[in-house]
Amino acid sequence: MAGLILLLVAPIMLVTGDPLMAMASCVETDGGFVAFTAVLQPPSGDGSDGFQSMGPYSSDTTIIYGNVITNIGDAYNSATGIFTAPVKGVYFFTFTTYSWVTEKDIGVQLMKNTDVVLTVWEWQDKGDNEDYASNSVVLQLQVGDMVYMRLPKNFYIAASRLHNVNTFTGYLLRQM
Repeated sequence: MAGLILLLVAPIMLVTGDPLMAMASCVETDGGFVAFTAVLQPPSGDGSDGFQSMGPYSSDTTIIYGNVITNIGDAYNSATGIFTAPVKGVYFFTFTTYSWVTEKDIGVQLMKNTDVVLTVWEWQDKGDNEDYASNSVVLQLQVGDMVYMRLPKNFYIAASRLHNVNTFTGYLLRQM
């Protein structure tokens, strides 16, 4: 009996340089490309390293990532911390958060309009007072849908003027 060999070949995309820019360049909308990366910085540093704890607040609070690294398509608003979908499509979002408090709740939520999509959370105990957390999601958005990060009531995070330890990134994968 003769054997049958099936060979499946998939295209390979090699990315050099900035992978965010490479992905952003793959999708063009009617208004151009859509991609952003923004960094959270504290209002003022409390030491030579520029770190500062943020929170707790008495209510859920939108996190404003004011230091914009990339904002192709101007869909991210650095004054409000909100990304507003300029076109209907499938989008990818990712974030990294950092904290260094002791015996406190730390974490953030990724929001779509008024709905919690993702949450990272931890109770910081006495022996472990420095942590990073990251998560990612693919969302189908309509024109005008808003995506943003939120610090839940009574939670803490930390930020730095010198180190990009809290980031929020999103880009359009495919227009629909």
